[in-house]
Amino acid sequence: MAITRSLTHVCYDHYELKTYAKLFNCDGCKMKGFGERYTCNLCGHELHKKCRHPKSEVSHENFGGSIFTFLDKPFTRLGKKNRREFSKCCDACGKDICGFNYHCEEDNLDLHPCCRKLEKKLVIDDTIFDLETKVSSKCGKCRKKKISSDEKNVQGWSYVSQCKKYHFHVYCINEMVHEAYMKHGDLALENMDLRDLVRYNRNIEGGNTFLTTIKSFIKILLSALLGDPTMLFSNFAVEMIWRGI
Repeated sequence: MAITRSLTHVCYDHYELKTYAKLFNCDGCKMKGFGERYTCNLCGHELHKKCRHPKSEVSHENFGGSIFTFLDKPFTRLGKKNRREFSKCCDACGKDICGFNYHCEEDNLDLHPCCRKLEKKLVIDDTIFDLETKVSSKCGKCRKKKISSDEKNVQGWSYVSQCKKYHFHVYCINEMVHEAYMKHGDLALENMDLRDLVRYNRNIEGGNTFLTTIKSFIKILLSALLGDPTMLFSNFAVEMIWRGI
């Protein structure tokens, strides 16, 4: 059965592009954001740039010929004690779809707007990271291949170095932001704990090179997940994180 959903009629005339050095909750996709955002001068709502200008239909090279339709509302279901809960998760990062999303009805696939725009390949300090849908190694953060093995059985996308030494789930990097935010609020980026990532390769050959590479890697991936390209040109947040290790 075809699913039809009408887009919310929002007047974008009052939205203005602004930049603040703090995290925010996007009122579109309900995900965290940082830096640049569109802010409504009337109601104060904030949107990622990608949520401010969604496309009605998109595709993604990781999913062959699948066609995704933009939806402004998430799918929900009745859970335990008849409580309404979200019923879809992003096939890229593994997090619940709580707001704006791209959905492929035919192939039952879902993507957050920001996750849809993740770079396919990152070149960092001569180390090439590929965005992969299936991996054979364990993530350097969670030490697992899959994000979850429950009823959702989410594989999740990962960035894996072509030398196969470094592997990190997109989900795990996102979780680091969330955990730091819950502990430190707007100081989340300055207080994010990267010690687990450091220990992951502390004793391997070329460890110092790894530390330099992973600093750049975190900066670039956070800029994509939080919807703020300006982080690509500033080391401030990552340097502040690093000082606490």
